[in-house]
Amino acid sequence: MLLFLPKVSAQEASFVSLSPALTEIMYAINAQDMLKGVSTACSYPKEAQSKTKVGNNFFINEEKILTIKPDFILALDSSTFALEKFKRFKITPLCFQYPDVKSIYDIILKLGELTGKSENAKKLVINSQEKIKLANKNANKKILYLVQTQPLITIGKKSFITDYIEKSGNHSITRDLNAYYPTISEEFAISQKPDVVIISFYCDDKIVKRLFRESKIVRTSTEENDIINRPGPRLHKAVEFFAKQ
Repeated sequence: MLLFLPKVSAQEASFVSLSPALTEIMYAINAQDMLKGVSTACSYPKEAQSKTKVGNNFFINEEKILTIKPDFILALDSSTFALEKFKRFKITPLCFQYPDVKSIYDIILKLGELTGKSENAKKLVINSQEKIKLANKNANKKILYLVQTQPLITIGKKSFITDYIEKSGNHSITRDLNAYYPTISEEFAISQKPDVVIISFYCDDKIVKRLFRESKIVRTSTEENDIINRPGPRLHKAVEFFAKQ
């Protein structure tokens, strides 16, 4: 995230968001009135769908953003280079990284500070932390979380989803792989003998059932997929999901 911030009062600041997770945070801390535009993928809460659309991480609608001329653009760290050009228009990109739960909480608190909603942000973090403590059942199950099956793509220790699984009282069998979303071999996955294999809608059920005959197989719903893959205010629900397994 950029360290330099323009001098603008929290009451007057305006934002556009290219990230569904950051949009959710803005609504959760009651700063949605400052949000003047959102990405085409921002679907939650449903009120966000009525905001002006400014593209997404893959296609940024420069014209729309310049028309709105917000003080800040909220985005993922992968958009850092693409958003550099907005600085010359005195629009500041805030590109966040979130490798774990702590970093997500830090983002919530930072947005609370920028919007003058610090108390709301602190309450949100505390509430989430309390719910995660209740969700942790210390089940100690070995979980394989698959993003894709051809090839097998999973989560490594740089992914916040790995931290979700750890905080649920279970363990990701790929937690030691030094990557965000590593590709693994079928032989490696089978050798780890996961108790539970969790698959998204990008996965082929037949392949998973053939490879993991002794494992419990769980397919995420669209809503569960959004909750797990959007590092925002619903992160405690993601931890609860893994705890239930």
